[in-house]
Amino acid sequence: MSTHDPNQRKDGRSRKVWASILLLPLLAGGCVYSLQPWYLEGEGRVAPQLVGAWRDVDGDDSWIFLARGDSLRAICREEGRSVEFIALDFASGGARFLDLTPAPGAWSDGPQAWYLLPLHGLHRWSLADDTLRMATLDPQVLETVLVEGDHPALQREENRWIFLGSREEMADFLSRRLLDEGLYSESTVLVRE
Repeated sequence: MSTHDPNQRKDGRSRKVWASILLLPLLAGGCVYSLQPWYLEGEGRVAPQLVGAWRDVDGDDSWIFLARGDSLRAICREEGRSVEFIALDFASGGARFLDLTPAPGAWSDGPQAWYLLPLHGLHRWSLADDTLRMATLDPQVLETVLVEGDHPALQREENRWIFLGSREEMADFLSRRLLDEGLYSESTVLVRE
């Protein structure tokens, strides 16, 4: 009779330990991410009203949105660094969202260079005249409303989370549980330049 454990590697470390080692760098920052897009296949689109340059009213940060085929390229300039994302707009429950994932080669240096997978960030946005408001899920508030068994699988390390659910699970979870504005951080307010 074999005593081989299929979750055990030859060097004695379990696959769960290796998975934790590989996932921990993904969880940098106090944000909520997903391995899959937050929307269903075919729902993501370009938001032409966002195209242009936007400046943070409270600081030196800025966003530039460029139309590139069937997606937007979002260039975020923050603390002297620029990072480029692929951004797709979608709606859920009457609210507008951007699914942001790093553009290929976007983080070849800097603190995010060690990301192993292109994670999907979620930004709730609204536009009134030339004022854009964007907010991310607040992990501390989100934790207060999560019900065991009512959300996709996730990996947590302090206040950094990554959801591991399928694309369908993420879209369903968003539409059922993540529409309340109170779950999001204070909006970054940007004005068109």
